[in-house]
Amino acid sequence: MKKTTLLSLLLIASAFYLDAQSVIQDFDNNGKSNWDYTTNIPFYSLNNGTDVWEKRGENARIPSAYSGTTFLAGRDLDNPYTESLTGQASPEHILYFDPVYIGGLEADITFRAHYVGIDKNDYIYYQVAYNNGSGWTSYDYMEDVFKTTQNGNFNSIGWEEFKHTVPSGYNFVRMRLVVYQNGNAYLGFDDFEVQTKTLSNDKNSIDGFTYGPNPTKGELRLKAKVILEKATIYNILGKKIMSVNGESKEMKLDFSNFSSGIYLVKVQSGETNQTFRIVNM
Repeated sequence: MKKTTLLSLLLIASAFYLDAQSVIQDFDNNGKSNWDYTTNIPFYSLNNGTDVWEKRGENARIPSAYSGTTFLAGRDLDNPYTESLTGQASPEHILYFDPVYIGGLEADITFRAHYVGIDKNDYIYYQVAYNNGSGWTSYDYMEDVFKTTQNGNFNSIGWEEFKHTVPSGYNFVRMRLVVYQNGNAYLGFDDFEVQTKTLSNDKNSIDGFTYGPNPTKGELRLKAKVILEKATIYNILGKKIMSVNGESKEMKLDFSNFSSGIYLVKVQSGETNQTFRIVNM
């Protein structure tokens, strides 16, 4: 493999590793947010602040963000401005979040929603797709944040959490939030996040565990202060491709018959598991 190709692979692997752990959009201007989004209707505040779709620190009956200082606020979204902008009599406001690389690992999508005074004509839902596409003609999951056929005004119990778990085996995940609301009601959305899970449920580290070289040219050496009982190799989609049993404090894994690329290695010692990524040259 050429050095430039290897360097590119290492940079990609490092970027994917960082991105896959956690991406968040909390609408605060503190440099923490790294999950980019677009909106089909640009942010606005019109009619003396009664027609609102923008980042705010408060939205009348929603006094503050779930965390930080600002959140995405909405109020009377079906208004003359949005109707003229979209050419629709009842325009939806849609927030599109960029695809996130999750490298075949299971992942949780979470966010918070707060609403006050919405009625049966209003609705809010989100959709999730397990791919890197851009169109929304199909999706893998959908959940209503608010929908009812009953008369009356409805309020959330403060900032309610919504959560969806993406199963393992997918490289990418993306989502969109769809909102329709008309009249004097108040909406808030905050802390959208994707967080991957490791292949192990045990968060502890194996005592004295080291491994190398990474990248490897065919042989990977594992070492610890305790007995290493098992090592399992997965491809980047999370599919198991080899498992090796051990009974000492050192193990060797042979990658020589594997294609060049990124692999996940899960090592077990007693009740403790540790998972890491390897670049095979």
